[in-house]
Amino acid sequence: MTRLLVVPARAADLGRYIDLLEDTAQWLEARDITQWPSGSFRGSAAYYAESIRRGEVYLALVGEQFIGTLRILLREPIVWPEIVTDDAIYVYNLAVRRTWGGNGLGRQLLDWAENRAASLGRRFIRLDCVADNHVLSRYYVQAGFEERGEIEASFPEPVGTLCLRRYEKPVG
Repeated sequence: MTRLLVVPARAADLGRYIDLLEDTAQWLEARDITQWPSGSFRGSAAYYAESIRRGEVYLALVGEQFIGTLRILLREPIVWPEIVTDDAIYVYNLAVRRTWGGNGLGRQLLDWAENRAASLGRRFIRLDCVADNHVLSRYYVQAGFEERGEIEASFPEPVGTLCLRRYEKPVG
């Protein structure tokens, strides 16, 4: 198993963080997988810079190589509006550099997130994907997540309204 080191992103990491997300978006689009429109991350660089400043973005390293990322939110009222307790972490922008794909690193990042949730006293990990992304839906179920229904989530521009399928996994 490849040993990952997961560290908080710094302001100087913004460019390589966005590059990885854009590369992943292009890879998904080339395979007709609807999830992230290419160009959307570059167009929202100020948003992601603020996310890094808030300590939400983490980088996965193997040695000195940046190979993956994820964002951790402590609240998510847009996708989970019915949740009023702080009982979970919410995983976003999970991505692994394609040259490292197929090595179980995405699953390792989800395991890291579960440990992070436990360290924060949270009982669940929650995440979502575009409702018609059957590849990612299968991946989440195989990783131990249970489907928790779909929602029409209205994000601020430039994202807009998305139909999302939600998933939850108990910590532990």
